Amino acid sequence: MTKIMLTLISAVCLASVCLAMGSIPTTTEVVRPTLAYAGEFGLPGSGDRQFYHPQDVKVGRTGDLSTGLGDIFVADSGNNRIQRFDQDGSYIYQFGGFGGAPGQFNTPVSLAVDFNFRLYVSERDNDRVQLLDIRGNFLNWTATGEYSGRTIQDPAGMAVDVLGNFYLADSGNDRVLKFDQSGNFVAAAGGFGIGAGFLNRPLDVAVDRDQSFYVVDTGNHRVQKFDLDGRPLFGFGERGKGAGQLNEPKGIALDDRFIYVADSDNDRIVLFSRSGQYILAFGRAGAGQGEFNNPGGIDLDGRGNLYIADTGNHRIVKLSVK
Repeated sequence: MTKIMLTLISAVCLASVCLAMGSIPTTTEVVRPTLAYAGEFGLPGSGDRQFYHPQDVKVGRTGDLSTGLGDIFVADSGNNRIQRFDQDGSYIYQFGGFGGAPGQFNTPVSLAVDFNFRLYVSERDNDRVQLLDIRGNFLNWTATGEYSGRTIQDPAGMAVDVLGNFYLADSGNDRVLKFDQSGNFVAAAGGFGIGAGFLNRPLDVAVDRDQSFYVVDTGNHRVQKFDLDGRPLFGFGERGKGAGQLNEPKGIALDDRFIYVADSDNDRIVLFSRSGQYILAFGRAGAGQGEFNNPGGIDLDGRGNLYIADTGNHRIVKLSVK
């Protein structure tokens, strides 16, 4: 089925939903945080603490001394493995390797860590998601196969909500899939297009406490917010290099104050208010401090630090947010 046909089908299904899509909510609150370079780790290569085009980074926010609260997991995509580090960026261990068997990977592009400290890993070139324990031992297949009449294609960014529901950016099918904590398929949102509620190659998703979720609509150079039932609420961003504009964004993270977006082809991080209003941009093209080369996945550690998979520079960059 062509993308044009999918668009027509989605338009019929979502017509009333799209009419509900509003403009960015207005607010009089102006908050100006400070972003500053706080460190980095990683070098190009295939050894310990080395990366080859890492595409995502996630911080474990739950856990204890045994599970490593605050430890950092990196999707070392070009090396087909996951590496684990402590809060200071010191290497702990790795797992994976190229292949199609359980526990092996073919271009792992994203991670999600749930409250049981299990890891979801999406593999772009194996078109599947695996559920692993903290040591990388295979537990189950998750999000592999056909849903709503289409087989998963090029799975990308992921998130887990407060109830343990799992969200996947099914980028090749221009949609976001939702599963419950047992891995049962719940719903799909999106469909190819440019209008409200439609998506074009979404590459990441972040979920809020109320189970509303934000989607990095990469091919449309914007971010869209959906409610817990998958109905679009508002969107922001357009293609460009100016204030509030985006160019092929690839990563997103949330806290109580801001929306953080990896504006990949502009080689910067852009901050928006929780209502989608532009606040500031940080970074430029390069390999020095405060510079990026195609930044991808991003995550927050709950202590005021933002971690960025600086894909083209083969490293993880840490920024402080104040």
